[in-house]
Amino acid sequence: MNRRSLRKSILGSFVTLILIAAATPGMAQEGAEQETRKTPAMREKVYSKLAEAQACAEAKDPQCARRLLDQVRAMTDLNSYEMAQMWNFYAFIYFELDNMPEAIRAYENVLKQPDLPLGLETSTVFTLAQLYATEDQYQKSINMLNRWFKTAVNPSPDAYILLAQNYYQLEQYQRGIEPAEKAISLARSQGKSVRENWYMLLNVLYYQLENYRKVREVLEILATSWPKKDYFSQLAAVYGELELESRQMAIYEAAHAAGWLDRGGDLVRLAQLMMQAEVPYKAAKILEKGLNDGIIDSTATNWRMLSQAWTLAQEDEKAVPSLRRAASMSNDGVLDVRLAQAYLNLDSYSNCVEAARAALNKGNLRRSDTAQIILGMCLYEQKQYGPAKTAFRAAGKDSRSRKTSSSWVQFIDNEMDRQRQLREAMAPPKAKAKTKTASIASS
Repeated sequence: MNRRSLRKSILGSFVTLILIAAATPGMAQEGAEQETRKTPAMREKVYSKLAEAQACAEAKDPQCARRLLDQVRAMTDLNSYEMAQMWNFYAFIYFELDNMPEAIRAYENVLKQPDLPLGLETSTVFTLAQLYATEDQYQKSINMLNRWFKTAVNPSPDAYILLAQNYYQLEQYQRGIEPAEKAISLARSQGKSVRENWYMLLNVLYYQLENYRKVREVLEILATSWPKKDYFSQLAAVYGELELESRQMAIYEAAHAAGWLDRGGDLVRLAQLMMQAEVPYKAAKILEKGLNDGIIDSTATNWRMLSQAWTLAQEDEKAVPSLRRAASMSNDGVLDVRLAQAYLNLDSYSNCVEAARAALNKGNLRRSDTAQIILGMCLYEQKQYGPAKTAFRAAGKDSRSRKTSSSWVQFIDNEMDRQRQLREAMAPPKAKAKTKTASIASS
């Protein structure tokens, strides 16, 4: 409970009790209380001083009020009810002076008086519960609240929320859930508004207990009734924890549409979910904008993901720049191999050769034979048969690529022989003789 509402509670309690004493000088309690408790009456001389003190308090002069209270305290014949009212007023003055320890001590002195009117005891107990909580004395606040609940008529939802907050502060999360839910239920039954911070408290209690199904239920209420970025973000995370990917994607998309996804991690997660849901084009657009705007970290992993999204969207040419960026940021040659493969698919053979050689130079490859195979294929397409055969033979040193390597070397030899025979067939007679002689000499 905030200071404003606490002050209202303390002031209301004090003024009410003074008015009761003024209206019935010979009585200290109302009819219902007379049947259960007999208390002494407040005498005129005491009431007059308290009334003067109240006038000082209303004039914003707490020091004046305190001097008058000290005069009352100096009286040697005060009865228990007068003592209780005096300490009740002291508590109010100390609260106004922001002296919480003394305010608490004064209220404790009120409760020490015998034969208190039930109304005074009840209001003092609840006020002490509030003050203990503000001074981080949570167990004392709980004890006072439990005492108050025994006599309170129609307790307000705020009292149950205060109890739940105390349990939260003591990390007794399970015990805090019942009063928090009671407050919400009570407010609904009374036709009162349920406050946002009550659900926030219930949410954190369930979260601390790792009861994510209940966290989900509460966050759905918060996100629907008080739509905010934090609630959408938390709800998306909970959906992920519960493996509800379709709902997680939906909530991320709603947050993205509202302009609330301003963290790179959230945008990356949305893109991942879209790729899983087979909508890679949207994923690619989100990743591309996030990377270009600097919201998503410019890392090899994220650029590679963008490349994968474009590839899945069958936008091979768009995939290459992001993959090239990722490869340039990587210390090993793994991404360079993928880049070489992408260039091969696009018939960009010179770039393919460059990327494959970069991969082999960087090293740290899981399978260098694969890089050699791709290099050999791109060199072959450039009609660089000798270097191509060298690459294939290097690949053949790995048993997993030996058969492929041998087939390619044989294929290139056959192609070279076919091209030689074609040249001979198309050459003039004299040129053929020279070609034949040159061939004999070379063999």
